[in-house]
Amino acid sequence: MKALIDCRLMYYRKAGITQYTRRLVRAMFSTGVHQPFLLLDRRDNNLGWVPAAARVVRAITPAHHRLERWALPLELRVLNLRHPFDILHSPDFITCAGRFKKVITIHDLYFMHNASVMDSAGAGYYHAVGRSARVADQVIAVSDFTKSDIVQLLGVPATKIMVVYEAADEPRSRETISDGPAAAGNQPAEPYALFLGTIEPRKNLPTLLRALALAPGVRLVLAGAAGWGDDNLDALARELRVVDRLTFVPQVDDAERDRLLRHARCLVLPSLYEGFGLPPLEAMARGVPVICSNAGSLPEVVGDAAFMHDPLDHAALAAHLALLWSDPGVRDNLAAKGRAQQARFSWERAAGLTEAVYRRAIGAP
Repeated sequence: MKALIDCRLMYYRKAGITQYTRRLVRAMFSTGVHQPFLLLDRRDNNLGWVPAAARVVRAITPAHHRLERWALPLELRVLNLRHPFDILHSPDFITCAGRFKKVITIHDLYFMHNASVMDSAGAGYYHAVGRSARVADQVIAVSDFTKSDIVQLLGVPATKIMVVYEAADEPRSRETISDGPAAAGNQPAEPYALFLGTIEPRKNLPTLLRALALAPGVRLVLAGAAGWGDDNLDALARELRVVDRLTFVPQVDDAERDRLLRHARCLVLPSLYEGFGLPPLEAMARGVPVICSNAGSLPEVVGDAAFMHDPLDHAALAAHLALLWSDPGVRDNLAAKGRAQQARFSWERAAGLTEAVYRRAIGAP
């Protein structure tokens, strides 16, 4: 059995689905459960993440290209002659035609609940998710919540879907990071509460700013790249008079992400919807207490190890912020629960379960 994992998206994006793919591939090679071929864009020279033992196959067809549906199957037919594979694993929802078994990962279906979250290019690509799920031999969902959405919205039989949880990366050792907050001069001195994620409407940041206005003394760092539709956060911050307690950090690499998490007093994720929600586990792994909404998969991921609130209840969010900000005992108690909760998730376990999905796809025991 040999799988080919489609990693072409990494040429364009560095977060989200590409983080999932990188971490899964590394775990597969470190545990030895399976050593797949990696399909990379021919222009992608960022190979620092690629395991030394991995065999890289180059593709001419770019990810998300308007002709991809027709060009990629032809290219894979030729590649399969030189590098025979049994399974194509598509971590970015959409598979393609070909005489091989097909596995896809679906991270969430928020765009089916709210079509306005996508531009025309994104809608043109992801509208094929229903067909992709139907023709796939196996589907990986990153949470039970996402699995339920796949069954209800796409009509895929539950028996064809396996839940494979993501996990937090191991925190970097203190020898490999500076011992101060990241981006000196670009964020407030400690302490600070941290939001970590793409700046987009489903992250529900207006509610977070309204909560900040009700929590005097709390300082907030919003860290992450701009997505789309920022809800005029600058104007809202001025209106709420929280500008002096708010810092934006727009570009966050892996090292800076680690530093920001380490030095935060708490992580806040008030999302309207999450297919998994990785930042809470990353915070818990570093002993940082978590406040999050009870939307989507978040209750499933954090268990009883976080303060949760209705996503639109800014007063409840403000009360949680104020309590964690002022009470070290509460912070320590929640942090201890968080460490125990995040230990339930591991990329090694994800690698083993993904290999089991591959075996199911080819009908192996």
